[in-house]
Amino acid sequence: MKTRKTDKINIFNFFNYREYLDAVYTQLKTARKGFSHRTFAREAGISSPNYLFRVLKGERNLTLKYVPHFCKALKLTGNEIKYFEVLVQFNNEKSSQSKEELLRKLLTLRYSQREYKIDDKKLFYFSKWYYPVIRELVKIVDFKEDYNLLARSCVPRITAVQAKNAVKYLVKNGFVEKGKNGRYTYANPVITTGPEVNSTILLKYHKQTILQCADSLDSIEMAERDISALTMSVSLKTYKKMKKEIQGFRKRLLAMARDDKKGEVVCHAGFQLIQKSKPFKRKTR
Repeated sequence: MKTRKTDKINIFNFFNYREYLDAVYTQLKTARKGFSHRTFAREAGISSPNYLFRVLKGERNLTLKYVPHFCKALKLTGNEIKYFEVLVQFNNEKSSQSKEELLRKLLTLRYSQREYKIDDKKLFYFSKWYYPVIRELVKIVDFKEDYNLLARSCVPRITAVQAKNAVKYLVKNGFVEKGKNGRYTYANPVITTGPEVNSTILLKYHKQTILQCADSLDSIEMAERDISALTMSVSLKTYKKMKKEIQGFRKRLLAMARDDKKGEVVCHAGFQLIQKSKPFKRKTR
């Protein structure tokens, strides 16, 4: 079987094993004439010829039982094998707490290989709810290295040590920079991870902010907040349209924030659109 020499796809550039497997399969199918899902199964020592196909289609999850077989067919070695195993666990895990632990294992393995092509620092930007708040605060508050002042300005309040460490992190990773006049600024006014980021740390961030929104009902005056909720029955088609409407509105708010040059307060806008019942199809008569 004729094979064209190609660069090996780097597994450390992936946080989703299906995306990695799809990239490798596409490369092998291009490089090796006649390569198929059946070929992969044979080389992996798997009896089911369509197992890889079903995994790629999301019809079933790759189980730890088959990880050694896949590593054999993928020709993974050393830390590549460890990374692939943790990657499978990470993607299959349901608990956000367990996922966070697995994500940190993945990042540790990536760092050991000196792989930084995926912007890991953006994941850690959301690891503390007050990182985004401090990033906005240092722009509008001339705190003159008074971290107690910076900490007191946060709602809810944080410690001076947390404020100092936050500024240190933001400067080190290029989220803010200190000008010659001693004031902090940033090059990109708005940071967004995109609408469908499957980040465990981002999930934790959302949980923290939702809990804080609940606390704000008691701690913030009604005139200084806007919290409302709607419960409706709609078709799945309309539900998807609502989701796009929220995404579009969020982008418009970000544009407004980008164009506003007179910052006076840091605010948080949260949007939740969730199904409160299982979907069912109406019976047609």
